[in-house]
Amino acid sequence: MQFLDQYDVLAVAARVLRCDSDDAVRRTDVDAVDRVLADVRRTSGLPGAAGMLLAGLIRARAFHGANRVVTLAVVLQFVAVNRADLRLEPVEEWDELLDRITADEATPAEVTEFIQARLKPERITTEELQDHLRMELRLEDEIASLSDAMWRDVGMFEKFSDRARQVIVLAQEEARGLQHNFIGTEHLLLGAIEERHGRGAKILAGMGISAPAVRELVVEIIGRGAGQSSAGTIPFTPRAKSTLEHAYQEARRLGVEHLETEHLLLGLLRDGEGVAAQILMKLGGDLDDIRRKVEQRIEYRQRAEAAVSDYLTDEAAATWPTFGRRHHLIAELNAVLEENERLHEQVAELRALLRRHDIDPDS
Repeated sequence: MQFLDQYDVLAVAARVLRCDSDDAVRRTDVDAVDRVLADVRRTSGLPGAAGMLLAGLIRARAFHGANRVVTLAVVLQFVAVNRADLRLEPVEEWDELLDRITADEATPAEVTEFIQARLKPERITTEELQDHLRMELRLEDEIASLSDAMWRDVGMFEKFSDRARQVIVLAQEEARGLQHNFIGTEHLLLGAIEERHGRGAKILAGMGISAPAVRELVVEIIGRGAGQSSAGTIPFTPRAKSTLEHAYQEARRLGVEHLETEHLLLGLLRDGEGVAAQILMKLGGDLDDIRRKVEQRIEYRQRAEAAVSDYLTDEAAATWPTFGRRHHLIAELNAVLEENERLHEQVAELRALLRRHDIDPDS
């Protein structure tokens, strides 16, 4: 299940309230939002998690001036990133539920049941669902079969974020599409690109590295498989296993709890002899240069998030004469963070456009 973070919620609030990030933070009880998001992460199942998010934000009155509207928008966003939708009609039933939540008369089970009855999952065929389940089972079997004790002892697969897990699933799809009976570093690279939403994918897009270009080089270097790939488990190559281990080490080195897509990218860069590394050198240049770009992006995000967290938990800040001053500083930090994220994506799009016209963006 994909979870929202504080920045996602503030972005939704800014859109709904039609204000800039400064105003969004001033009109949001950020501490309350963080508490609710923490509770949501401890809740299993999409209906229960959505219900916890809805009830928590309503009761906390997290958004000043338009609490119900913003809360519903946040819940819709949460449901959408988990490939579902919510039926918001009849409106009278929602109003009645929100009244009961505000009066603390609705139990968690009642809210969950209400959400469950109105959830509309994204339509997928039975065949697609079976394929997805088979891939997930193969993935878990393959992770469990890794010989290194580190994987067995610490429950490595549990350390993967949802997006990092999706990269592995997509890597399997790429191997099957190329009719390969193995998952190599090249398939992990393609999975990282096709995941699209993680920082690993954004970093690669910023360097103008696309899935079609990578697939073309994969075929050039190792060719397509002969006939259809095996219907059973597709094993990782020893080099791909090492890449996953390197990614885990990178995540630990950087002091983060979950292995993310950018750590998988750092893992691919650790082995300069792999097919993925060869492709990255052909499409992106020097591996050390690419690694520096990845680490700079990670370091920037970590520093920005740490700065926000420090202001939120600073005891001295809580005793300042005006609450508005504290939120003003938080707003400034968030504004810088969001602006840099937008700028990065715009620059990435420009670099990709220049490359498509055979213009070197670094010249």
